[in-house]
Amino acid sequence: MGDPIKGKSEAGRRREERARRTRERIVDAARTLFLEDGYVPTTMEAIARSAGVAPATVYQAFGTKLAILARVLDVTIAGDAAPVGLLERDWVERARVEPDGRRRLTIVVEGAAKVAARTAAIKEVLRDAAATDAGAAELLRQDTARRHATQKVLIDLVLDALAPRPKRARDQAVATFFALVNSDTYRLLVGDLGWSTPKWTRWLVVMLERELLGTG
Repeated sequence: MGDPIKGKSEAGRRREERARRTRERIVDAARTLFLEDGYVPTTMEAIARSAGVAPATVYQAFGTKLAILARVLDVTIAGDAAPVGLLERDWVERARVEPDGRRRLTIVVEGAAKVAARTAAIKEVLRDAAATDAGAAELLRQDTARRHATQKVLIDLVLDALAPRPKRARDQAVATFFALVNSDTYRLLVGDLGWSTPKWTRWLVVMLERELLGTG
Protein backbone atom coordinates (compact mmCIF):
# COMPACT_ATOMS: atom_id res chain seq x y z
CA MET A 1 0.00 0.00 0.00
CA GLY A 2 1.31 3.44 -0.87
CA ASP A 3 1.88 6.40 1.38
CA PRO A 4 -1.24 7.85 3.02
CA ILE A 5 -2.91 10.55 0.97
CA LYS A 6 -2.28 13.98 2.46
CA GLY A 7 -5.26 15.32 4.37
CA LYS A 8 -6.96 11.95 4.81
CA SER A 9 -7.97 11.14 8.38
CA GLU A 10 -6.70 8.12 10.28
CA ALA A 11 -10.25 6.77 10.40
CA GLY A 12 -10.53 7.18 6.63
CA ARG A 13 -7.28 5.30 6.08
CA ARG A 14 -8.50 2.49 8.31
CA ARG A 15 -11.72 2.25 6.31
CA GLU A 16 -9.76 2.10 3.06
CA GLU A 17 -7.53 -0.63 4.45
CA ARG A 18 -10.55 -2.67 5.57
CA ALA A 19 -12.13 -2.23 2.14
CA ARG A 20 -8.90 -3.33 0.45
CA ARG A 21 -8.70 -6.45 2.58
CA THR A 22 -12.33 -7.25 1.87
CA ARG A 23 -11.77 -6.95 -1.88
CA GLU A 24 -8.75 -9.24 -1.65
CA ARG A 25 -10.78 -11.77 0.34
CA ILE A 26 -13.49 -11.69 -2.31
CA VAL A 27 -10.94 -12.18 -5.09
CA ASP A 28 -9.30 -15.11 -3.27
CA ALA A 29 -12.68 -16.75 -2.68
CA ALA A 30 -13.74 -16.24 -6.28
CA ARG A 31 -10.48 -17.68 -7.62
CA THR A 32 -10.98 -20.87 -5.62
CA LEU A 33 -14.59 -21.25 -6.75
CA PHE A 34 -13.82 -20.49 -10.40
CA LEU A 35 -11.08 -23.12 -10.41
CA GLU A 36 -13.16 -25.72 -8.56
CA ASP A 37 -16.60 -25.18 -10.08
CA GLY A 38 -16.06 -23.09 -13.22
CA TYR A 39 -17.10 -19.56 -14.04
CA VAL A 40 -20.72 -20.08 -15.09
CA PRO A 41 -21.85 -22.21 -12.10
CA THR A 42 -20.20 -19.85 -9.59
CA THR A 43 -22.69 -17.28 -8.33
CA MET A 44 -22.10 -13.95 -6.64
CA GLU A 45 -23.88 -15.37 -3.61
CA ALA A 46 -21.47 -18.32 -3.49
CA ILE A 47 -18.53 -15.95 -3.68
CA ALA A 48 -19.99 -13.89 -0.84
CA ARG A 49 -20.48 -16.99 1.34
CA SER A 50 -16.95 -18.19 0.70
CA ALA A 51 -15.50 -14.76 1.43
CA GLY A 52 -17.57 -14.37 4.59
CA VAL A 53 -19.32 -11.18 3.46
CA ALA A 54 -22.81 -10.18 2.44
CA PRO A 55 -23.75 -10.44 -1.26
CA ALA A 56 -24.35 -6.69 -1.25
CA THR A 57 -20.70 -6.20 -0.30
CA VAL A 58 -19.56 -8.20 -3.33
CA TYR A 59 -21.82 -6.21 -5.65
CA GLN A 60 -20.68 -2.93 -4.11
CA ALA A 61 -17.00 -3.86 -4.45
CA PHE A 62 -17.08 -5.20 -8.02
CA GLY A 63 -20.50 -4.81 -9.57
CA THR A 64 -20.40 -7.94 -11.73
CA LYS A 65 -18.99 -11.45 -11.71
CA LEU A 66 -17.06 -10.63 -14.87
CA ALA A 67 -15.32 -7.76 -13.06
CA ILE A 68 -14.28 -10.21 -10.35
CA LEU A 69 -12.90 -12.62 -12.96
CA ALA A 70 -10.96 -9.76 -14.53
CA ARG A 71 -9.47 -8.88 -11.15
CA VAL A 72 -8.63 -12.53 -10.45
CA LEU A 73 -6.82 -12.64 -13.78
CA ASP A 74 -4.91 -9.42 -13.09
CA VAL A 75 -3.77 -10.57 -9.65
CA THR A 76 -2.73 -13.98 -11.01
CA ILE A 77 -0.72 -12.42 -13.82
CA ALA A 78 1.07 -10.05 -11.44
CA GLY A 79 1.57 -12.67 -8.74
CA ASP A 80 0.05 -10.55 -5.99
CA ALA A 81 -2.38 -7.69 -5.39
CA ALA A 82 0.27 -4.97 -5.11
CA PRO A 83 -0.38 -1.95 -7.38
CA VAL A 84 2.72 -2.65 -9.47
CA GLY A 85 2.45 -3.34 -13.18
CA LEU A 86 4.03 -6.45 -14.66
CA LEU A 87 6.66 -4.43 -16.53
CA GLU A 88 7.67 -2.74 -13.28
CA ARG A 89 8.27 -5.99 -11.44
CA ASP A 90 11.70 -6.80 -10.00
CA TRP A 91 12.54 -9.46 -12.59
CA VAL A 92 11.95 -7.03 -15.45
CA GLU A 93 14.16 -4.45 -13.76
CA ARG A 94 16.90 -7.08 -13.37
CA ALA A 95 16.67 -7.75 -17.10
CA ARG A 96 16.90 -4.02 -17.87
CA VAL A 97 20.18 -3.62 -16.01
CA GLU A 98 21.72 -6.92 -17.21
CA PRO A 99 24.34 -6.04 -19.87
CA ASP A 100 24.75 -9.54 -21.30
CA GLY A 101 22.20 -10.34 -23.99
CA ARG A 102 22.09 -14.09 -23.33
CA ARG A 103 21.61 -13.61 -19.62
CA ARG A 104 18.99 -10.91 -20.24
CA LEU A 105 17.07 -13.33 -22.45
CA THR A 106 17.18 -16.01 -19.75
CA ILE A 107 15.83 -13.60 -17.12
CA VAL A 108 12.99 -12.52 -19.41
CA VAL A 109 12.06 -16.07 -20.41
CA GLU A 110 12.12 -17.32 -16.83
CA GLY A 111 10.00 -14.41 -15.63
CA ALA A 112 7.45 -14.70 -18.43
CA ALA A 113 7.32 -18.48 -18.00
CA LYS A 114 6.38 -18.06 -14.34
CA VAL A 115 3.51 -15.81 -15.40
CA ALA A 116 2.33 -18.37 -17.96
CA ALA A 117 2.55 -21.23 -15.46
CA ARG A 118 0.61 -19.54 -12.69
CA THR A 119 -2.10 -18.27 -15.06
CA ALA A 120 -2.65 -21.57 -16.88
CA ALA A 121 -5.54 -22.72 -14.71
CA ILE A 122 -7.43 -19.42 -14.62
CA LYS A 123 -6.87 -18.94 -18.38
CA GLU A 124 -8.59 -22.29 -18.90
CA VAL A 125 -11.52 -21.04 -16.81
CA LEU A 126 -11.60 -17.90 -18.94
CA ARG A 127 -11.55 -19.86 -22.20
CA ASP A 128 -14.40 -22.07 -21.02
CA ALA A 129 -16.41 -19.01 -19.97
CA ALA A 130 -15.74 -17.30 -23.30
CA ALA A 131 -17.49 -20.14 -25.13
CA THR A 132 -20.88 -19.03 -23.79
CA ASP A 133 -20.38 -15.56 -22.32
CA ALA A 134 -19.77 -12.56 -24.60
CA GLY A 135 -18.21 -10.53 -21.82
CA ALA A 136 -15.74 -13.29 -21.03
CA ALA A 137 -14.93 -13.62 -24.73
CA GLU A 138 -14.07 -9.93 -24.86
CA LEU A 139 -11.97 -10.25 -21.70
CA LEU A 140 -10.08 -13.12 -23.34
CA ARG A 141 -9.48 -11.03 -26.45
CA GLN A 142 -8.22 -8.11 -24.36
CA ASP A 143 -5.94 -10.40 -22.35
CA THR A 144 -4.42 -11.87 -25.51
CA ALA A 145 -3.78 -8.40 -26.92
CA ARG A 146 -2.28 -7.26 -23.63
CA ARG A 147 0.03 -10.29 -23.49
CA HIS A 148 1.24 -9.59 -27.02
CA ALA A 149 1.95 -5.93 -26.19
CA THR A 150 3.75 -6.86 -22.97
CA GLN A 151 5.85 -9.54 -24.63
CA LYS A 152 6.81 -7.11 -27.39
CA VAL A 153 8.28 -4.82 -24.73
CA LEU A 154 10.15 -7.78 -23.21
CA ILE A 155 11.58 -8.87 -26.55
CA ASP A 156 12.61 -5.30 -27.39
CA LEU A 157 14.36 -5.27 -24.02
CA VAL A 158 16.31 -8.39 -24.98
CA LEU A 159 17.13 -7.24 -28.50
CA ASP A 160 18.40 -3.90 -27.21
CA ALA A 161 21.28 -5.84 -25.66
CA LEU A 162 22.10 -7.53 -28.97
CA ALA A 163 23.15 -6.34 -32.40
CA PRO A 164 20.59 -4.09 -34.12
CA ARG A 165 17.88 -6.02 -35.97
CA PRO A 166 15.66 -4.90 -38.84
CA LYS A 167 11.99 -4.42 -37.97
CA ARG A 168 10.97 -7.62 -39.75
CA ALA A 169 13.39 -9.66 -37.67
CA ARG A 170 12.14 -8.00 -34.47
CA ASP A 171 8.54 -8.73 -35.42
CA GLN A 172 9.44 -12.37 -36.06
CA ALA A 173 11.15 -12.59 -32.66
CA VAL A 174 8.03 -11.18 -30.95
CA ALA A 175 5.80 -13.64 -32.82
CA THR A 176 7.98 -16.58 -31.79
CA PHE A 177 8.03 -15.50 -28.15
CA PHE A 178 4.25 -14.96 -28.25
CA ALA A 179 3.68 -18.43 -29.72
CA LEU A 180 5.92 -20.24 -27.23
CA VAL A 181 5.71 -18.46 -23.90
CA ASN A 182 2.11 -18.88 -22.89
CA SER A 183 -0.20 -20.96 -20.75
CA ASP A 184 -1.20 -23.13 -23.74
CA THR A 185 2.29 -24.57 -24.25
CA TYR A 186 2.58 -24.93 -20.47
CA ARG A 187 -0.66 -26.92 -20.40
CA LEU A 188 0.39 -29.08 -23.35
CA LEU A 189 3.91 -29.92 -22.22
CA VAL A 190 3.56 -29.83 -18.43
CA GLY A 191 -0.10 -30.79 -18.10
CA ASP A 192 -0.45 -33.29 -20.95
CA LEU A 193 3.08 -34.65 -21.43
CA GLY A 194 4.10 -34.52 -17.79
CA TRP A 195 7.14 -32.27 -18.15
CA SER A 196 8.29 -30.47 -15.03
CA THR A 197 8.00 -26.70 -15.01
CA PRO A 198 11.82 -26.28 -14.90
CA LYS A 199 12.15 -28.58 -17.94
CA TRP A 200 9.55 -26.55 -19.85
CA THR A 201 11.34 -23.32 -18.93
CA ARG A 202 14.71 -24.68 -20.06
CA TRP A 203 13.11 -25.75 -23.36
CA LEU A 204 11.78 -22.22 -23.85
CA VAL A 205 15.22 -20.74 -23.22
CA VAL A 206 16.85 -23.09 -25.74
CA MET A 207 14.20 -22.45 -28.40
CA LEU A 208 14.38 -18.70 -28.00
CA GLU A 209 18.18 -18.65 -27.94
CA ARG A 210 18.06 -20.36 -31.34
CA GLU A 211 15.60 -17.79 -32.66
CA LEU A 212 17.16 -14.66 -31.18
CA LEU A 213 20.81 -15.56 -30.86
CA GLY A 214 21.20 -18.09 -33.67
CA THR A 215 22.55 -20.79 -31.36
CA GLY A 216 21.96 -24.50 -31.49
